Amino acid sequence: MLTPTKNAFLYSLIIAFGGFVFGLDIILISGTIKAITLEFGLSALEVGYIVSGPGWGALVGLICTSYFSDKFGRKNTALAIAALYTLSAIGSAYAPSAEFLFWSRFLGGLAFASLSLASMYIGEIAPPKSRGKLVGLNQLNIVIGIFVAQLFNYYIINATEQNADWAVNIGLHADNAWRWMLGAEIVPALLWFLALFIVPESPRWLALNGKENKAKQALTKITEPEALDKQMHEIVHSLNDTNHHALSLVQQFKLLCTPTMRTALIIGIVVTIIQPMTGMNAVLAYMPTIFSQLGGSESSAFGQTVMVGGIGLLFTVLALVFIDKLGRRPILLGGLTWAILSLGLVTLGFFNATYMLTAESVVALKDSVDMSLLQPLLNVEFASDFEFKQAVENVIGRESFVNLEGSIMTAATSINGLMVLIGIISFQCAYNFSLGPVVWILLSEVFTTKVRAVAIPLCGFVASVFGGIVVPLFFPWQLANMGAVSTFGLYLICCVIGLLFSYKVIPETKNKTIEEIELELASK
Repeated sequence: MLTPTKNAFLYSLIIAFGGFVFGLDIILISGTIKAITLEFGLSALEVGYIVSGPGWGALVGLICTSYFSDKFGRKNTALAIAALYTLSAIGSAYAPSAEFLFWSRFLGGLAFASLSLASMYIGEIAPPKSRGKLVGLNQLNIVIGIFVAQLFNYYIINATEQNADWAVNIGLHADNAWRWMLGAEIVPALLWFLALFIVPESPRWLALNGKENKAKQALTKITEPEALDKQMHEIVHSLNDTNHHALSLVQQFKLLCTPTMRTALIIGIVVTIIQPMTGMNAVLAYMPTIFSQLGGSESSAFGQTVMVGGIGLLFTVLALVFIDKLGRRPILLGGLTWAILSLGLVTLGFFNATYMLTAESVVALKDSVDMSLLQPLLNVEFASDFEFKQAVENVIGRESFVNLEGSIMTAATSINGLMVLIGIISFQCAYNFSLGPVVWILLSEVFTTKVRAVAIPLCGFVASVFGGIVVPLFFPWQLANMGAVSTFGLYLICCVIGLLFSYKVIPETKNKTIEEIELELASK
């Protein structure tokens, strides 16, 4: 029989496995962009809509999460989310049209509420001394999911390029590889659904709904005996000042906006804007596209993506090791400073790049494109990637350019690719060590039990607007119309704003109970 501490870890790990499915979902699509663009004849903005489809669904899902998690409990809501992930994966893999693919991914977006729900649930069951690590499991699962998806996409691309025997035997080829990529999510989603039946309901939710006996029984599973009575007393006492049973979601929102909770609300809203506006969601979803800007084959771009994902995973593990030792505030401030320097390298690398086709460099393209079309562009140097790509697309057509973009960029690009690669690796490490886990940990800590069902999904809603819609929707358009320099420069500015806000406003929360943090923020 497991100890209460080990039980808390097990339940946290299971509920956080939704992050693994989330990580798969946001990255598997990155391997399909070229294929779905050609198959469905998509423009850059239409590609953005497909990639951001889950973000639109998340807006609806997070609103519903507030109601369902408060009305039916954290566990039952998680079960519904796992079922939606499964349906979304099946629909995406078999999508007959771009519209069907969008709505399938929209359905998966309803399940993106798993991130806010995991923060809510784990924050309610985790012992204060290890809450940072346990809530951080959410981010660890996301990063593992991201790495597995990158590895899977790379493996599929290599298999189709080399016509591997096993791929031929199962009917996997270049035209349907994207369906295999999106279908990879089905099995993990089903496994998560089944595992959730092991998880008990949150004791704080049970107490919140007047079920104190059941709450104490659930608390017994995750709290050491010597701390049980004290924890139960703190939970009940924190709820005594409000007749929660009479509060609707609207009334809870009004309570959230009162002066005693305003600081927590400001922290929650701002950090969930800053986190996605650093650009990490775009970097993850379009990483092979970004690396193709450096010049190189499709398989090499996916190989670099796997390398970045693996290094990023290591730094997520390091974050979980140090989050309860160093504290949230030092890691957040240090990570944002690190991200600023990293994005500075990426921006500088693209700023110094030039693009020019020569008679020698286009020889490799002679079997793929009418060389006479490229003659007007030979020996013409372009200082920006988007001007060069527009010029090429104008002479050979969009479909040909999409199909040959990697080869054309390889032939034309003169760039310090190592600087950009190091910058992106460094940026992902900074994000995975700081912003990635710390933001969700803060959300699990700064909101009192009385308003968590509204507050955390509300912040998740904000994160989805910016991270699920704004950033991935407009990134292809930004690259096509603004270029890489302006795009990454904008993300750098957002990191600077986040650093200034975090330094001025965000307190340290490690080793404090939710109730102690509530009192501290209320005093401000």
